[in-house]
Amino acid sequence: MKIRNTVIALASLAALGSAQALTPAEVVAERNAGNLKEVRIAGASALRLALGGYLQEVANPTTLDVYFNDAAGANHRAYAFRLAVQVGNWPAGTAVLVTKRDAGGSGQGVGPIITADATQAHMVVDASCVATANASPATDIQKPTFTCAGTAGALADAGLSDVEPALLEAPINAGANRAVDNLDAAGFVQNVFGVAVNKKLYLALQKAQGLVSGNDIDEDAAKQPSIPATFVRGALTGQLLGSNAQKKGWNLLIPTSVDAAVNSKKVNVCRRTAGSGTQAASNAYFANNPCGGASAYIPSNAGGGAISATGALTIVAGASTGNVEDCLGKTAQDAAGDAYALGVIGRENNPRANGGDKGYRFVKLSGVAPERANVINGSYEFVTESTMQWAKSGANAPTGDKLEFLKTLRANIGKASVLAQLDPDLQAGLVATPATIPAGTAWDDLAPEVKAFTSHTARAAAKSCTPVRMAK
Repeated sequence: MKIRNTVIALASLAALGSAQALTPAEVVAERNAGNLKEVRIAGASALRLALGGYLQEVANPTTLDVYFNDAAGANHRAYAFRLAVQVGNWPAGTAVLVTKRDAGGSGQGVGPIITADATQAHMVVDASCVATANASPATDIQKPTFTCAGTAGALADAGLSDVEPALLEAPINAGANRAVDNLDAAGFVQNVFGVAVNKKLYLALQKAQGLVSGNDIDEDAAKQPSIPATFVRGALTGQLLGSNAQKKGWNLLIPTSVDAAVNSKKVNVCRRTAGSGTQAASNAYFANNPCGGASAYIPSNAGGGAISATGALTIVAGASTGNVEDCLGKTAQDAAGDAYALGVIGRENNPRANGGDKGYRFVKLSGVAPERANVINGSYEFVTESTMQWAKSGANAPTGDKLEFLKTLRANIGKASVLAQLDPDLQAGLVATPATIPAGTAWDDLAPEVKAFTSHTARAAAKSCTPVRMAK
């Protein structure tokens, strides 16, 4: 994913002159010299591209290197660079290494911050890292220049979560109902989620809805098929089971004229593990859990065997967004007998980014596409407010210049002016909150380029269980 450089970044680059990329050798040298500013962030994998995109914007582009834990980078990523502009109190030219733990999702950006867990694993960037075939410095944050397999236990400086910390502390989300009073937490951007399906199911839905007649997917947005939210709700809470006897599975969406074997097709669900912010958002939206108390639906747990074409119900839970993408686009898509699967993924992910194809597609939810414009106009409601938090006190509480860096990061990463600079691959999944609209200014009076990235609908701040309403 490339980000368009701002004029100020280019001006700063000219002032700084040529500089070396922060390769592992450069990172080690700066660390040994006491010059490297290291920041560890854990949590929401759905926000990894937002973080990386903002860091790319403030980095001197000739110094940026991108690190993944392996070729896919599903569990850990890192960004090493010299600042092109001052961020917080750190001036342009400062060597910075930001590591981001995605493994475990949003829960890892809340629980370990509450408990000051020094055993939490974070990527180690050192001489053990291995160069990839991608050129250094990096020009695309989704293409690593190095892979680093090593991790070490350390305190995270800050956490990211798709929903507020209190919701993640609910037992349904693998929380322990711990107090969150010692967290300095604040929302910074609206996070859009979508329902995705493997390509075989996408094509079957297009045929069933009269959108195509051939055997190839039509990628035109006007031909995007839809799944009722009620069907997704039933699939995620164990109410829909494939089989000829039950007849309450994919046959409710796809006739036998499209797929003669549809009555026997298994309902495969690719989801995140408990503790993931994506899963917490799904639980709240589709199961009303924990929002509904004793009246809430219970999301189905992992089980039911392997992903396959026929059977009743299989739930596969993955620790990262990449795991869910692979479950849909590889495991289900490549399974024999035309298996069908659905899952929930943050909309900042693009299965066709950089000319690639991850084997899945997003569908409309009850006729509404999961797009930024539909969040802004209020017609699409599967959206939460993401938060960034750190400890107010204790061994893991950031102080001094590091705290100022984190404050600046949180204050800017979700602004419309920043989101507009991000690559289109990311722009569908993030929207500036109504809180970013200046006091006394109506949303309708914003400049068109700001309105295009700023929502005037939202839930109550830090309350994902409240309904979406227009506020500006």
